[in-house]
Amino acid sequence: MFNNIKEKRIFEKIVDEIKNAIQTDKLRPGDKLPSEMELAKIFGVSRVTVREALRILEISGLILIKQGARGGGFIKMDAPKKLKECISDHLKVGNITIDQLAEARFWIESIVIDIVCQKASKKDFNLLSKSVQRAEQFYREGRERDRIDENWNFHIIMVKVTGNSILIDTLTSIIEMMRYMMLKIKTDRRITENALRAHKEIVDLLRSGNLEKAKAVNRAHIQDLNDRLTKRYLRAKNIENKNQ
Repeated sequence: MFNNIKEKRIFEKIVDEIKNAIQTDKLRPGDKLPSEMELAKIFGVSRVTVREALRILEISGLILIKQGARGGGFIKMDAPKKLKECISDHLKVGNITIDQLAEARFWIESIVIDIVCQKASKKDFNLLSKSVQRAEQFYREGRERDRIDENWNFHIIMVKVTGNSILIDTLTSIIEMMRYMMLKIKTDRRITENALRAHKEIVDLLRSGNLEKAKAVNRAHIQDLNDRLTKRYLRAKNIENKNQ
């Protein structure tokens, strides 16, 4: 009935510790986490490991990372977590499919693109461009996990422009599930290059106000990823089941 529990990586243990503090009300919405340096000392790990844990918590929607002198990691409401768990449970029992996740993502991001075209500032476009540049750098350096995280972060930056918590929480939950599936497989060069090219093109189209073309590029990008993800994830899942 149960499988052997594999040893977790250090950053995953840090994620669990912070999640537990949130679940037991030791950390509440709005609370600020200690700095990266302080957390590194508390857990006895490197700042790189702490940064990885904080990235996972942010993508999960549990914390918000703010920049600047008064920035840092802040605890968010737990709605995204509950929604992600709900999606995850339905996916595991077959009530929803990877195709349905991709379809939901497309329609939500189409709304997001409409809003971004209306509301995005020069600063927002700069953030999107810098995200693409970081992903390209991670790709050149062979930093696969960082590259995957940054590619998903591109979409999170877009949805945050809307300022709509429902859109932000829903899309973040879908992205977290798809990110999890990508980490379960070994992505190929074409998946990466297609994503980087699509993101760069989407930014250019949004800057010029060509939202319909931006939606079309995003749709093709999502479909391409979904086709490859479905094949590779199901193959990895079958291998995993055989090894159990």
